[in-house]
Amino acid sequence: MRQRAVKTLSVSVPSLSGCPRALYAKKKAKFPSEDYMSTKFRATDVLDNDEEIKQLNREINNLNESNNEMEADMVNLQTQISSMEKNLKSIEHENKMIEEQNEALFMELSGLSRALIRSLANIHLPHMQEPITEQNFDNYVSTLTDMYTNKECFQSPENKALLESINKAVKGIKV
Repeated sequence: MRQRAVKTLSVSVPSLSGCPRALYAKKKAKFPSEDYMSTKFRATDVLDNDEEIKQLNREINNLNESNNEMEADMVNLQTQISSMEKNLKSIEHENKMIEEQNEALFMELSGLSRALIRSLANIHLPHMQEPITEQNFDNYVSTLTDMYTNKECFQSPENKALLESINKAVKGIKV
């Protein structure tokens, strides 16, 4: 038999280590083992991160609860403030009404005082030197009050006549 000679062809493949394109492609290529090692990603890191995430979630929940409580407190405060403002307006309105009534009563009292002064202008009280005026009005009224409350004053005929003339003068005043 004839042996055939087998000639092997040797094909030489050039190395890519010097090729710039090959270096760029190698840098771009990601191999799982290199990726994990480059970021130092380990199972303990996952557990640590998991605990940190749980802690952060607890803190977020606590903050949400605190925010909800604060919002409820704010709504409550706004309600109280609105109620206080409404009460204040009501009180201001009542005070205005009272001021108007007081002013009306003052005007009426002032008119009565002038009418009393005119009616009693000619009547001199024994304890007072001058006739009634706006300046001595309070003293005059106090003296009259004392005379009417003192029962002994009615015993004297002079005082009795004086009190009757005062009664006549006052009866003409319309209230």
